[in-house]
Amino acid sequence: MFEAGQISLAVGDRVRITKNFTSSQGKKLCNNSLHKVTAIDVGKITLDETEIVLGAKGLHTDQGFVVTSHAAQAQTVDEVIVSVPVEAFSQANEAQFYVSMSRGRQAMHLFTDSKIALREAVTRPSGRLSPLELINSEEIGLLQSASKYLRSFRNGEWQRQKDQEPGMER
Repeated sequence: MFEAGQISLAVGDRVRITKNFTSSQGKKLCNNSLHKVTAIDVGKITLDETEIVLGAKGLHTDQGFVVTSHAAQAQTVDEVIVSVPVEAFSQANEAQFYVSMSRGRQAMHLFTDSKIALREAVTRPSGRLSPLELINSEEIGLLQSASKYLRSFRNGEWQRQKDQEPGMER
């Protein structure tokens, strides 16, 4: 979500565009694209030789030295640093891990606080799971029994069973 604010920039800094727009020169700058600040003047900034006049709306940018793996899709860089702490394992799977680790040309660095648990997390299939697939088989059995019991009330079977078997209560 966009939040208006200010960031300090200097010539040589990398920035990430956070909303598609067209420069005053007609060049399109795309969301998640990375650019180098090549000049800063009063009321304008130059990114990779594209001059941008700063208006009242501001410029949708952020620092360009950290990018999420989702934002990095279809991009390749020289070096990748991936941090996957235990708290993030619920979002880790084989597809996300592949995207994160395959962005680098020359080097990949992975940081985690549990190598064994990370191995398990990133070998999970990336397909979306239904709620029943997320719970274990014992819980599924309990849910199926409860569902069958509730259906018996709806279908009037409970009343028929009560009438047929005196002394049996549920």
